[in-house]
Amino acid sequence: MSPRSPRLFRVAQAWRFVYLAWDFLGGFLAYTLLYTFRKNVLEPARFGVPEMAWDNFYLYGALLTAGMWVSAMGLVGLYLRPLRKSRLKELSRALQVWMVFSVCYFIFFLLDDFVDAYSGYFKSAGLFAGTLLVWTIAGKVCLGYLIRLRIKRKKFTFPTLLIGERSVLTQNMEGLVRHAHASGEVLAGWINTEENGDKTPLNNLPMLGKASDVKALVERLHVEDCILAIPGNQHDRLTPLILDLEILGARIFMLPDTYGILSGMVDIDEHGLPLMEWHLEPMDPWQRNTKRLADIGISALALLCLSPLLLVVAFVVMRDGGPAFFRQERLGKHARTFKILKFRSMHMGAESAGPQLSSEEDPRITGIGRFLRKYRLDELPQFWNVLTGDMSLVGPRPERAYFADQILEKAPQYRHIYKVQPGITSWGMVRYGYASSVDQMIRRMEYDLVYIENMSFFNDIKVAIYTVWTVIQGRGK
Repeated sequence: MSPRSPRLFRVAQAWRFVYLAWDFLGGFLAYTLLYTFRKNVLEPARFGVPEMAWDNFYLYGALLTAGMWVSAMGLVGLYLRPLRKSRLKELSRALQVWMVFSVCYFIFFLLDDFVDAYSGYFKSAGLFAGTLLVWTIAGKVCLGYLIRLRIKRKKFTFPTLLIGERSVLTQNMEGLVRHAHASGEVLAGWINTEENGDKTPLNNLPMLGKASDVKALVERLHVEDCILAIPGNQHDRLTPLILDLEILGARIFMLPDTYGILSGMVDIDEHGLPLMEWHLEPMDPWQRNTKRLADIGISALALLCLSPLLLVVAFVVMRDGGPAFFRQERLGKHARTFKILKFRSMHMGAESAGPQLSSEEDPRITGIGRFLRKYRLDELPQFWNVLTGDMSLVGPRPERAYFADQILEKAPQYRHIYKVQPGITSWGMVRYGYASSVDQMIRRMEYDLVYIENMSFFNDIKVAIYTVWTVIQGRGK
């Protein structure tokens, strides 16, 4: 998530550009030295001439190499949150990328070089990889040191809110202050989660409100971090707070007492006090980016290859009277609205009396619509929603606000759905199927929450295979 403070956002963007520019120069330099070695050493020895002239390909090769290197670093998320990252983890991830990139670059671009001996391969590959390695390590260390120095000198600060009971916060206050000092946090105040709790300042920090005020305070104070200090036996208070903070995009830390109720991706952070961080994103950056690239590639290919079928279906639906496509407002990631695209499967004016869920024998469904739903052909136009970024191939099915509100009244944890992009198909769809009531939607939601807590590229493939089998069997509604 981007910083909430406009100033902090601009600072983060500037440092992101610095990191990107440094890596781009590193790729450019590595190729330049490689090209120089080729023209001055390898090719003269191979062709028996004193020196080979440089050609116009040098600039294209240098730009291509630098672009690929920056893309590889970006793919694993090394340009995200430039001010808020573990430098050791960043360096470790950069070295992993460097190793894979160097091997791939050697195989695809250096293995067919003209050399008079096999040792030439290792010399050129070693020069390229070594230059990239030294430049990358120097950049991560130096830039990371500069950022930490500015944080230490309070040039960058991150407004932080303490949320919990006075007794728990008081017991851990010394460690919380050390944590704030080490990580550049500025404690803006605290929120008392106890009913009719003490409203006096805590360690000179003002009591800003109660749990219901969290949203307004986070937005007004541009809060970046929230530290929750709630006893482990009061999980009922913790869950709604996490749900609110997830939507707001604030970083969430918790004292270890609350660990028992958590499952999923939780790391341990130690800046003077052991704290657990609640991850807002279910997937690592490289998996998330790979998923998006797969969404774009598969959707574009599907729209191209299925275009004859799409035209035929559109023509048949139009013959039934009315437009071929149906657009409807749904809720996507972060509860943002978008227009979902489907082939029309109901008669015109099917919801003139208001929003209604369909059932097996719904008279509003047309003859061709029943066939389309059975084999889920009515969902095919949603490849366009995936291509435009409103949806993913795999993810919880998006609902209308009218029904989402009813689900939230009975199951507040439904808000976890908004952490990810909705999908054309989902684990809930293949394991539970269509829902004809709010209660059935809640049952299906349980499958989707399990999917979110276990999101991975492999599980997406698993869901896709189940979906294909469901379509072949005609188990739609």
